[in-house]
Amino acid sequence: MKRMIVLAVALASIAGHAWGQKPVDRASLLQDPEWKKVYDDYVPDAGWIASLRKRSEELRVDVYFAFWCSDSLNHVPVFLKIMDAVNAPGFQAAFYEVERKALPEQKYYVEGLQVERVPTFIFYAAGGEIGRIVENPSASILEDILAIASGGQN
Repeated sequence: MKRMIVLAVALASIAGHAWGQKPVDRASLLQDPEWKKVYDDYVPDAGWIASLRKRSEELRVDVYFAFWCSDSLNHVPVFLKIMDAVNAPGFQAAFYEVERKALPEQKYYVEGLQVERVPTFIFYAAGGEIGRIVENPSASILEDILAIASGGQN
């Protein structure tokens, strides 16, 4: 009986972490004309891209966003353009669309990762989290990514 209770709690915990999010194929992000326009209009600084390229191998990013969120519209297509400009095989990203919060008192979109606002970009290297960009960058998406990749936590 004790085993069944432990199993039930574990399954509920796993299910709770995945609520309200679904993986999204990278290509489908630019199917929306507004998102595609932001992507097309953004021109990243070549010098910053060269610097990031040197630091981006083995950099992994999980991006939590929402199509209904204006901050996601402003930053996720820009992030995609940066990834394309860096063009480093080791620089990988996974995209997760989140649903609106079910209740006003719900704090997180993704409880286990404490994703409270979207978009949230979580950066990983060497097996652990090395930084985040939450909702809006401090300087710019490109500058913040470079700071995180260089060891400066955002």
